[in-house]
Amino acid sequence: MASLRTSPVQSVGILIIALLALAWAELYLPLGESMRFDVVRLALSLREARAAMVGQRAEMPELEEDIKLLETSVVELSDRFASAFSEELYIAVSAAANRLYLRRGREVLREAVVSTGTNDTLKQGDNKWIFDTPRGALTVWRKKEKPVWIKPDWAFLEEGKPIPPMDSPERRQKGVLGDYLLDLGGGVAIHGTPLENLLGQSVTHGCIRVGGDDLKVLYDSVPVGTRVYIY
Repeated sequence: MASLRTSPVQSVGILIIALLALAWAELYLPLGESMRFDVVRLALSLREARAAMVGQRAEMPELEEDIKLLETSVVELSDRFASAFSEELYIAVSAAANRLYLRRGREVLREAVVSTGTNDTLKQGDNKWIFDTPRGALTVWRKKEKPVWIKPDWAFLEEGKPIPPMDSPERRQKGVLGDYLLDLGGGVAIHGTPLENLLGQSVTHGCIRVGGDDLKVLYDSVPVGTRVYIY
């Protein structure tokens, strides 16, 4: 009958195999589960990334158009401001600081404290008015002496009064706009005010109010066609 005893070498081998089996059970299986989870998560992430890339490619034609428009706007704006630093006469208005500058190139010929838009909003039914001073490059396209204010609908609404017909005498208001007016188009103008104590504050409905002395200088100095930069 053969002996069942094992040699020390065999015992060590069996022990090593047992340890490897235990390590495989304890380490490999959990690691395998973890790897499977990571692989699935990675696959989902890649799928989402691919879908995003496909979506971006689909939007590229539209984005390219937007980029072209932006580039055009930047070029146009740079051209406009480049001319402002030549010897051309122009007006610059800081709506944030409520300051107006009459300039020729880099030289400031006149600085004035002004009032600009409140940025408030008035609504009535489907009508909506935003009282802000528009930013950008405008032009003096006509000048008036002793301008008459044609009172708009919102002015009556603010006063809590009924809105009269357009040909009503109530619409015509003298003295409200001062002695002179520089019309910038779109209902925006540089004009005077009987409320000079409010100059320096953002209290207008979009126009630029100027004190009487400064307004006279502007009216006499600025020809029709002069550029006005509002920022």
